[in-house]
Amino acid sequence: MKKTALIILALLIGVSVYAKHHKRKKQKQVATLITSVTMLRTPCYGRCPNYEITLDKDGNAVYTGLRFTPDTGTFTKNIGAEKAKEIFDQFRTYRVDTCQDMYRNRSSDLPGILLTIKYQDSTKNIRNAQMGPYFLKALATAIDDAAKKTDDGWTKVETPSTH
Repeated sequence: MKKTALIILALLIGVSVYAKHHKRKKQKQVATLITSVTMLRTPCYGRCPNYEITLDKDGNAVYTGLRFTPDTGTFTKNIGAEKAKEIFDQFRTYRVDTCQDMYRNRSSDLPGILLTIKYQDSTKNIRNAQMGPYFLKALATAIDDAAKKTDDGWTKVETPSTH
C-alpha cells in the first residue's frame, strides 16, 4: 500500500513539474509570436499630437504624423531589431494579450491611445489604453521613446498623387 501511495505521489509531482515547465515555455514563445505593434495617439479637442507609430520585429519603424506634430506625413526608420525585441518583451512580460479589448474613457477631451498587437496567428486591439492598467501607458511611452519623430534618420515616404 505504501509503495502505491509513493508511486502516485511521484506521478503527481512529475506532472506538476512538467506542467509548470510547459507553461513557462509557452509564455516565452509569446514574445517571438509578436510580429508588429502599432500605437495610435488620437486627437483631443485642443492641439494634442495625433500620430501613429508601427514597429515590426526587424526594427522597422513607420511614423505617420497626422495633426499637431512636428512633421506631417509618413516617415520610416530602422530602430534596430534589438530595440524592437526589448519593447516586444515588455508586451510579453505584462501579458498584454490578457488585457481587455476596451477601457472606458471617462472624459471625452482626453487624447486616446489605441494599441494593435499583431501575432503570427491573431491580432489584439486595445482601445482607450490610457484608461487601462498603468503599464499600457508605460508601453506607449516606450514606443514613443524608441520611434517618435523627434530626431534625425527618418526618411519621408512619398505618397502617390491622387490627380
